[in-house]
Amino acid sequence: MAAESTTILQQLDSQLEQILASWNVYTILIGLILVLYLTFLLFYSTEPDVHPLLLARQSSASPVRQPGESSSFRSLETPHGYPLKSGLNVKDPGAPKWTSGKDGDLRDVWHRAVLGPVDSDSKPTGEVGKVLTFLGKEEVIEHTFTKLSAEINAIGQHVRVHGEGRVAIYLPNTVELLVSLFAATFYGLTPILIPPEQPLGTLAGILTETRAEVLIAGAGALPLTELLQQYKSLKQMIWVVERTSRHMDWNEVPEGVGGNADIAVWNEIIEDKASAPSELPTEVPGGTVPNILFVVEDGLSAMDSYEIIEFTQKNIVAAVAAQISVLPRNHRLAPTDLLTSLASLTEMYPLTVTLAALFSNVSLALTPVSGPNVSYSSAFQGASPSIVISGTQTLSNLCKNHKRGQSQKLGIGHWWKSRSLEAGVLPRIPGTNNPRLVYTYEKPNASTVPLSPSEFFNLKLITGARLIYAFTDPRVAGAVSQTNIFDYSKRGHSEDEKSHFGPPLSSVEIKMKDIGDSQSQGAISTGQLVISGPAVVGGQVVADQIMCMTDENTLAYT
Repeated sequence: MAAESTTILQQLDSQLEQILASWNVYTILIGLILVLYLTFLLFYSTEPDVHPLLLARQSSASPVRQPGESSSFRSLETPHGYPLKSGLNVKDPGAPKWTSGKDGDLRDVWHRAVLGPVDSDSKPTGEVGKVLTFLGKEEVIEHTFTKLSAEINAIGQHVRVHGEGRVAIYLPNTVELLVSLFAATFYGLTPILIPPEQPLGTLAGILTETRAEVLIAGAGALPLTELLQQYKSLKQMIWVVERTSRHMDWNEVPEGVGGNADIAVWNEIIEDKASAPSELPTEVPGGTVPNILFVVEDGLSAMDSYEIIEFTQKNIVAAVAAQISVLPRNHRLAPTDLLTSLASLTEMYPLTVTLAALFSNVSLALTPVSGPNVSYSSAFQGASPSIVISGTQTLSNLCKNHKRGQSQKLGIGHWWKSRSLEAGVLPRIPGTNNPRLVYTYEKPNASTVPLSPSEFFNLKLITGARLIYAFTDPRVAGAVSQTNIFDYSKRGHSEDEKSHFGPPLSSVEIKMKDIGDSQSQGAISTGQLVISGPAVVGGQVVADQIMCMTDENTLAYT
């Protein structure tokens, strides 16, 4: 036995001697490369941000389908047989943990924003969020919720005293817009949200169709004399005047109007009611929380034609609740976030995300610079938001400008980041203007620019953020569906191809109805999109869109 062991050791010693005898600079390099490669695999390789199987089937299909229809598709949050998400599940303080809460309305969103983060017993657990107004890089105004609640009372009481019932809000993304919306909600007034920068004739037509009695607008944003000539039923005009222009007299009624409309100034109303309490009323005058009217563009050019859509409070809170819960638990909206919207808050989707942020105690950075063509860099003028809401045109312009600014050879850095993203890992992008989430949304049959799969992929590398791309419908609060924040896949290379829109949210259920040549066959679901659920006006709507479900059970154009 000893002899055999000696023989084996001699053989090993002989082989090692041969290896060392042939050792040279090339073998050293090969050895170093192998060591570095194994070290990289061991210490620097990372797992995908989410398991690929979780992206393989992003929504659940019903086991039964009706003739002429596809299966119904739902969010994985609300399986078939369970009710869809209908509200905020607001519990009264001291209510037992096992009891279910109420759906709530917009008043509960504001109450949660004022109260701050709460535990399972509805007791405050942290700091209250902030509302900031950014007027360029230099001027930042911070608004406390106590002061904002007092302004809600002041504006609500002022308008209510005049006996007005319908309030048109024609403002950019300012704190006055939020105050007006919640003042109408708390005081039983019907708010009418009008997108900014409308032609005079369009604005007068909207006021006529909605029978607005009060108009709240920025001072100088419209010619009041001409407007009152075209719409003579306006009872009161409230000017929101910038601080640099408050020395002027804005209370003067234009000549020739005949005193039909009363003129008031926002800051003077607030000053006259300086003693207004911050405690908001517990009961709505009339006993019913009002619906909210949205003006939706219905044409290929902005506001070429429009439609008035009336949403109930139940529609909106269902959409807000779905928007909160759709994010994974570790990535949900949190008090540490700061949100900026480059899209107008008079649109349903940006407003829904903002209300979800308020309910989650996210701080808001408001900037009046908003619209479909605003620059992406405008979100970072004086602020460093972690969440940005933007229109597709803004993001498409960002992608094109970035592409033009790059050289023909993007270098190994871009290649490595693209490879990392394709592997399911979001690379770290150096810089300070890198939010963690960017929301954008598709408005079919409207003046929006759809994002191609390559743009959707490259935007993650440009912004360093997880991108959420939502599909919306004019009669659905919030969104119909939106992409998973971990879905980094690049499905196409052609600029003509279109991205998918992820699974439906938990407040809706979707299916495809056979129409013409678009028919569901076997596992392929294609047809006219039908949307139902608590977030839908009237409970169900048939969209004017031919859609399909992809292999991953995500909504997409055919």
